[in-house]
Amino acid sequence: MAQHALDEAQVVAAATELAKQIGFEAVTLTKTAAQLAIQPQSMYRYVKNTDDLKGKILAENMALLVNQLYEQLIGLSGEQALTQLMMTVAFGEYTQIMPHDFAGVAKYLHYDAVREQYNRLYEMIPRLLKSLISDADKIRRGTQLLADYMLGESVTSRNNENNDLTQRRADFSANIAQILAMLRN
Repeated sequence: MAQHALDEAQVVAAATELAKQIGFEAVTLTKTAAQLAIQPQSMYRYVKNTDDLKGKILAENMALLVNQLYEQLIGLSGEQALTQLMMTVAFGEYTQIMPHDFAGVAKYLHYDAVREQYNRLYEMIPRLLKSLISDADKIRRGTQLLADYMLGESVTSRNNENNDLTQRRADFSANIAQILAMLRN
């Protein structure tokens, strides 16, 4: 095989494209090496193992998601910003790669870059809640409740073939408003 001048970013980009084609869980060092037309053992120059490669893919894609969310929230505040955040994570087409159940992400939280991006995502909810609620306990409980609801809806909406997405989105939005009303009391 021909010599390639590769770097880690090119390897991660190739693995990301591969994940789009075959699914995140199916990505391996061998398949990525084939995509790059290099020997599988050459992959160890750039990543430690398949989990390390997947961690790098997730970190990069989570960073894209969080940056996209911040861009979408420009000019919004309070309940409107929180609703937009939750609707985007639950229903948005923000990535073809990241597992939408986020439990898949948990396997990679021992990688600093993945943990950093996950924390950036998770910290958005309490930051927005603080503009609506001053009670620290309600912010903490509300963060947990809203995060669980948002991530649960993300899984449900993607894994239910018989979705009436218009109705699901309307119900989800109404439920967010009810949760926020409960937290304010």
